[in-house]
Amino acid sequence: MKNSNRTMPYKNSQLSKIIPIAVVMGLGMALVINPANAEKSTSNSLHSQSNAAENAGDGKGKLPTFAEADTNGDHYVTKRELQNFPYLLQTFDKVDAGNDGKLEQHEYQNLEMETKRAGEVD
Repeated sequence: MKNSNRTMPYKNSQLSKIIPIAVVMGLGMALVINPANAEKSTSNSLHSQSNAAENAGDGKGKLPTFAEADTNGDHYVTKRELQNFPYLLQTFDKVDAGNDGKLEQHEYQNLEMETKRAGEVD
């Protein structure tokens, strides 16, 4: 009987083409995943930056960014997250296009514009 040599499914020349592609894809995934994790880890530090606005005596202060207002990092801003910014709550329902009690980033931008238009912040 003859021994049949099993051949590898890929030859060395094919492997030399696949390995660089796999490395590039892995690096690409790392670049996509890392900013998402960085956003979560910085949301707490961004929240602490908004303390100055939260402590404004007259309820008015600097306009928090979407990331500062989104204290739990779920990519939505709710009325509860804005409880320290009563001047923003005044127009919340007006800009909540989905009427779901949460603002996506584009809705939050409308909230910022409406609040500035009302003269609540500079």
